[in-house]
Amino acid sequence: MPVVATPATPVIVTVDQVRMFLRDRPDYNILLDDVQFRQDEINFAVEMVTSNYNAVTPQTELIPQTWPVKLQYVLLLGVAAFLMKMEASRQLRNQLTYQDGDIAPIGIDDKHAMYVQWGQILKQEWDFLVRNIKTQDNLEAAYGYLRSGYSYTTRYNNS
Repeated sequence: MPVVATPATPVIVTVDQVRMFLRDRPDYNILLDDVQFRQDEINFAVEMVTSNYNAVTPQTELIPQTWPVKLQYVLLLGVAAFLMKMEASRQLRNQLTYQDGDIAPIGIDDKHAMYVQWGQILKQEWDFLVRNIKTQDNLEAAYGYLRSGYSYTTRYNNS
């Protein structure tokens, strides 16, 4: 009888959703013939993006399992940007270009600039959304709590 494991606490963005967004499937990765990002790497990205989100003022205390459902896309963008940054580091470290005679240079792991560019595009959208969300949350938290000295006065003098 097969054992089916389900997470005790659901994560708002699943590994499969991240892979779908990044088109990270073995049949799409013809050179790898496997997925590019392992599950532990995606889980690590979720943790780091959550930490980054919490650090943006006003600071929050989310954990990966408590992301609001309405922010699913924001988390997906952050995770994808983080994974691109991770892959750019790997590409830079392992870059090797080889040329033999009249054959054009052939590179192994020479896509560092492309990963950096794609990561920056994703990060810019993430930063924009997070800043707007945090600003909106901050404004909504203030509504109804700030009191004015004029709240008990009227336009008319009742003397």
